[in-house]
Amino acid sequence: MTNKYSSKQVSLTAIVLAISVMGDSMLYGVLPSHITEFGLTAGIGAGLILSVNRWIRLLSNSWAAAVYNRFGIKIPLLLSIGLAIGTTAAYSLFHGFWPLLISRIFWGICFSVQLISLHMVVLRESPEHRGRLMGLYNAIFRSGSLVAVLVGGVLVDVLGIDVAFLIIAAVMLACIPIVSLISEDEHHSVVEHTKARVNRGFNLWPMILGTNDGDIVLKRKILSVNYTRFTHTFAVSGLVTATLGLLLKERIGEALAINDLTLGIATFTGIILAISWSGEVISSSYIGRISDRFGRKPVLLLCLPIMTIGLISLMIDNAFVPVLVVPMIFLATTAGKVTLDASAGDLSPEADKAHVMSRYSTWSDLGSASGPVAGYGLINIVGLNWIYIISSLLITSGVVLYLMANRSVKS
Repeated sequence: MTNKYSSKQVSLTAIVLAISVMGDSMLYGVLPSHITEFGLTAGIGAGLILSVNRWIRLLSNSWAAAVYNRFGIKIPLLLSIGLAIGTTAAYSLFHGFWPLLISRIFWGICFSVQLISLHMVVLRESPEHRGRLMGLYNAIFRSGSLVAVLVGGVLVDVLGIDVAFLIIAAVMLACIPIVSLISEDEHHSVVEHTKARVNRGFNLWPMILGTNDGDIVLKRKILSVNYTRFTHTFAVSGLVTATLGLLLKERIGEALAINDLTLGIATFTGIILAISWSGEVISSSYIGRISDRFGRKPVLLLCLPIMTIGLISLMIDNAFVPVLVVPMIFLATTAGKVTLDASAGDLSPEADKAHVMSRYSTWSDLGSASGPVAGYGLINIVGLNWIYIISSLLITSGVVLYLMANRSVKS
């Protein structure tokens, strides 16, 4: 079993992320169906607002790794909490494209710092329980999104977007005392020769993987893990999450009437996302244990058909199909995420763990950033159905690359 202290440290750090991410998750649930109230119009602008926080992380993830190596966990984490509170309040106080864009950029920087802190807390613990600890953090972290989309959707429908986001920002103040309970990492200082090696010239491997250590086989394995994660986040974290409200509005209109009960589109979107993230919360630790016991590859190979079939099923013109299919897609993605997170940690050289994990996060962010832009940019050209088909093919390409990189190695 994992050490209780290890689980506690991972849990505390994950709680900070779970609370901090509530504003971001709530925005995904309500913006697509309340675009005009945010001072936006449907199209590429809305997609950019939902994705720019991930685009900026393509740069800020590497910076966050350097910040961790220099300052450790606590100081950057406290500053990021203050930034999270400010950006969430800004969704309420400032409307229009540019104010929202700036707020989302700052949130992206904030999340880079928080995620690398969490990854390093997990990686400093025993490797044989890495999958379980990754699952534990994912369960706690996703619970914040679960509460945000469910409660947030109701708050928006009842009180409006301004009051709703101010309430969520106030809740984030609870993160501040939690940081004092997180232990500092005594070994976070940069090893000078490692820093020099990573930053030397324009060597391709350090740029895309965060390390130049190991042979070509190891590098290909890390690359396959990164690319596979990219395909998952593009299709699910980016595209499905960002377009769900739009898909439901297209299928059922402004509200859904069930007998005498009428659900606003934001509430209905929130319910579906909440059901999906509930599955993640419940299953993450269990999936991590399976990954630790039976290996990473078998878990990943089970995810592909579920995600592919689920995405194609969203083409069915029925309002209740997303209620059944989206949670299934999210559950498969959770299995993939927990397993790939652990795989990235397994493969990262000891001296370059922070940089390797930051590059892994960057690949993940590239996918989730591309999804909303692709969804909102192409919807008027090819429609949602073809977007989901393309996404399913992309996921298939990730698994093919993973199998090629790991074909001669027993997982």
